Amino acid sequence: MKFLKKVFLITFVSLLVLSCKQNPDIGKEKIDPADSVLKSLSSVDFAKNFSNGWNLGNTLDANTVESNSYNIGLSAETLWGMPETSKKLIQAVKEAGFNSIRIPVSWHNHISNVTDVKIDSEWMERVKQIVDWACDEKLYVILNVHHDNLSESEMNNNLGFCISEKTALQEKSKNYLSKIWFQIATEFKDYNYGLVFEILNEPRNKGSENEWTPGDKAASYNTIITSYEQTCLDAIRATGGNNAERFLMCPGYAASPWYLDSFSFPKDTVSDKLILSVHAYDPYAFAMGDDNTFTQTHKSSLDALFNKLKDSYTSKGIGVIMGEFSASDKNNVDERIKWVEYYCSKAKNAEVACVLWDNMVVYPNGNNQAERHGYLDRKNLTWYFPEFIKIVVK
Repeated sequence: MKFLKKVFLITFVSLLVLSCKQNPDIGKEKIDPADSVLKSLSSVDFAKNFSNGWNLGNTLDANTVESNSYNIGLSAETLWGMPETSKKLIQAVKEAGFNSIRIPVSWHNHISNVTDVKIDSEWMERVKQIVDWACDEKLYVILNVHHDNLSESEMNNNLGFCISEKTALQEKSKNYLSKIWFQIATEFKDYNYGLVFEILNEPRNKGSENEWTPGDKAASYNTIITSYEQTCLDAIRATGGNNAERFLMCPGYAASPWYLDSFSFPKDTVSDKLILSVHAYDPYAFAMGDDNTFTQTHKSSLDALFNKLKDSYTSKGIGVIMGEFSASDKNNVDERIKWVEYYCSKAKNAEVACVLWDNMVVYPNGNNQAERHGYLDRKNLTWYFPEFIKIVVK
């Protein structure tokens, strides 16, 4: 009997191993965002849980830079044409198959006490309500500081931060970021590890001639950005709770993958909790430019992008989340489907998680063909391009 039991056990184990080889998805189920095991994951493995995400774009991030617009109230949510966010909207995102949501938030228009840089309590509660709805749906959540990046001139009559080589503006920027992040982090310090703070959005020298192409200024600007991110990180960690070891996302200049050679992460008090934050509407000629057909040249561009992220980051144990990606709707959905299939396959191979940008604008709407990144009709809770979405969540 012992012999037969041994033979049976060996046979069973062999069949189980064979089954796993034939079905590589076994054992790769996504971890529940509330599971404390997340705390012990590497940044690369943690980031994979954001593999198919969606952005609540042009909503809580909607803002104005009119002088002295310190507290414009809850109506800001619909300032850029989006309907008010509902729990059913968040449920529609979950039901479509997405497992993470990025909630961009601008804070500089919601300051109730300018001297103390105190965030308006009603705005904080509204942000918290939407985060809670996402948590109820067991979605991973990215919460950030989005359009608070101002130009030097805008800093005269507004609160926020700017990427400037002027020492006085740097100190003013750090003061703002430290106080804002301390309040945000305090509010969410006991939330599970499925909530990630993205320290900055696309930090850049706003309003300058080379805002998106810094050239030989990239290194000095990245040094400033790292110092700002250090200020934010220190403020977050100081709040304690789960923030003491929460994963944080950090971008380089403009969150671009192409200016990272001179970028360095801030110094953390815990190891392997920092994730690189990048955005890539690539290749630009197809995703936002005049090219309507997806070609081999475009494929080569994406090869270079994801090889760079893999070689410089994920293969070296540094997690990467593509916080924004999309291809503008130019009435070319079939070509965009080819693009997203290739984009997502390259991202998966490079172990880079991707979060789809959505501003609800589709062809022929909008004044700018580069900015038609609509996927969810938020008024009717239906998807404009179901086949496209299936590929992203697959």
